Amino acid sequence: MKRLRTALPVTALTLAVVLGTAGPSNAATTYETEVTAFAAGDNDPVGGAIAYPGGAPRHSTAGGVGTYDDPITVAAYAPALPVGTRIYLSYVKKYFIMEDLCGACRDDWNGSGTRRVDIWIGYYEGTSAELCENRLTLASTSMVVDPDRGLPVDTTPLLGPNGCYL
Repeated sequence: MKRLRTALPVTALTLAVVLGTAGPSNAATTYETEVTAFAAGDNDPVGGAIAYPGGAPRHSTAGGVGTYDDPITVAAYAPALPVGTRIYLSYVKKYFIMEDLCGACRDDWNGSGTRRVDIWIGYYEGTSAELCENRLTLASTSMVVDPDRGLPVDTTPLLGPNGCYL
């Protein structure tokens, strides 16, 4: 009986490692990506509706502050970036979560193979939103997929009463 009690924990640990249940399932991966931005005024339909609402850390409508626990909405092509996937963009020091559809992102991925994400900047319309979207747009930057918790975060809104983040 003593030998069986010793063997069971070792066997369970071995089985957990083989089945992949003994640790994190996703490792952070960095990709080069194009980043665009969108606000309520150019969302389809206009406002904060998202294609893939869900429970925390996802949202019922577009939102978030950019922390690991409350990431900002990002739109992308779901087969390229699965729904619920967190990303981190260091140029704005914010976490995002895939919870909306981006038709242009799909077209880019299927056409040229370009990775593209569209980041939510808030409930704004008009010139200030468009100017901020243009300032936040990058043809190429590093995107960390499945980032670790604890990366530098700045919760300053991407667009707010004091203007655009950049």
